[in-house]
Amino acid sequence: MSPELLNKTRIRVLLVEDSEDDAFLLQRHLARVGFEAKVHRVETFEGMRAALTGPHPAWDIILADYNLPSFSAPEALRLVHSFDLDIPFIVLSGIISEETAVTAMRAGANDYVSKQNLARLGPAIQRELREAIQRRERRAAESALRISERRFHRLVEAMPLALLIADASGRVSYCNASVEKLLGYSEQELRSGRITIDDIFPRTTEMTMHLLQMIASGPEDTIEIEGIRKDGAPVPILLGAALLNPESPAAEQQMAAFLADLTEQKHSHEIMKQTEKLAAAGRLAASIAHEINNPLEAVTNCLYLLQRTRLEDHAREYITLAQNELERVVHITTQTLRFYRQSTRPVEIDIEELFETVLALYDIRMRAHNVQVTRDFRATRSIVGNDGEIRQVLANLVSNAIDAMMQQENGRLLLRTTETRHWSTGREGIAITVADNGSGMDPVVARRIFEPFYSTKGITGTGLGLWVSREIITKHHGVIQLHSRTTPPSGTVFRLFLPFDTGLQHNFTASQSTQTASS
Repeated sequence: MSPELLNKTRIRVLLVEDSEDDAFLLQRHLARVGFEAKVHRVETFEGMRAALTGPHPAWDIILADYNLPSFSAPEALRLVHSFDLDIPFIVLSGIISEETAVTAMRAGANDYVSKQNLARLGPAIQRELREAIQRRERRAAESALRISERRFHRLVEAMPLALLIADASGRVSYCNASVEKLLGYSEQELRSGRITIDDIFPRTTEMTMHLLQMIASGPEDTIEIEGIRKDGAPVPILLGAALLNPESPAAEQQMAAFLADLTEQKHSHEIMKQTEKLAAAGRLAASIAHEINNPLEAVTNCLYLLQRTRLEDHAREYITLAQNELERVVHITTQTLRFYRQSTRPVEIDIEELFETVLALYDIRMRAHNVQVTRDFRATRSIVGNDGEIRQVLANLVSNAIDAMMQQENGRLLLRTTETRHWSTGREGIAITVADNGSGMDPVVARRIFEPFYSTKGITGTGLGLWVSREIITKHHGVIQLHSRTTPPSGTVFRLFLPFDTGLQHNFTASQSTQTASS
């Protein structure tokens, strides 16, 4: 019953009583002590059941005579319990032993009142109604708390951030699912007590719990720190902390630690650094090639003038040899300038022409390692894209192929282009093949070859070439695939598909329009 109805003393009473006279006297007594009681009388099991399950209003209290000809208060009490109802139940009786009253109370009755002492009934009803309201409010609060806890638990489990809760000694009492993804430890392992916060961050200069307390109370919200995964691999982590019970003694305090994986950010930062270095190296190479052209032209002119004078035959042979070598230098500088000169906007790209600039750049390396090139350029149409980026992809593939064939006596490099339609998307474009007969890759290497910073070249490789190449191909809405084998005939085949319409021209035009509108 609501507090408003309680204040007005209106109550709905289910009365288990076989005597109409007793029921009338009871209702008069309730009115006399201040209750406006709506009484419904039953005297059988079926009547009681119908009153509890039928279209009757919710009962505020049940008053039950202990002994009836065909029913009893204990039976009525068991029926109420069978429906899991929380309705105050008071036993009434004219004559009942103290032992019987105690038994009824133990069975779940809220009170026992003798019909010879009805003065106790009013206060007993008031008390039981008040306690029933308190129980309902407590259950509602507990239900709301359980709902809130479930909602909070789902929220925490769905968080991409890893969450650890640890006590003052660093033992973990809670962790969400993201912790296992980040650190490799299961929830059971972390909560077993064998793994502490200091095991996760063993390389800190001070105790990790003390460090967490500093973060929680200091001006800095987070710090970067290195954690150690279950497999021993280090992982860069952004660490934040919050003290959950700052009012408790230090030995009883609990700390929440929030862990974010910085691996991708670190990779992106390193890639940006490497890209900047490569761009700077390209600008430097183009600048040097440009500067070399002027003195080369002067030397060429001098040789030309010298050749027109009277010279002995062996001297003239030396001049011819010098001229030939100078032509090679001029060719190299010209190709270098062409290689590093790229457009900032999408342009029509001739794949065959790009291959030729790449081959010219690596011509000396290929001749040094006796690599024979087979050109099978069947595609005649161009694609639209960033020529510098596509050139970078082809250069990576050709360079890797040359490296793979360094131990071969007769290296063979196949370059092929064909016009085709992609089997899954149906888009028209160019299929590009770069194949070598080098040493090949085992399946483990082949599975990881497109990962950033994964390199098989030791300190000479950055581990970025193929990762960047795949990113560029994806940017151009293309596909790159790899097939390799280490057993004879060994070798590696890279197959690329680039659509004729990469969508970059549309994106560039839209970007230019946006910039024009905002300026």
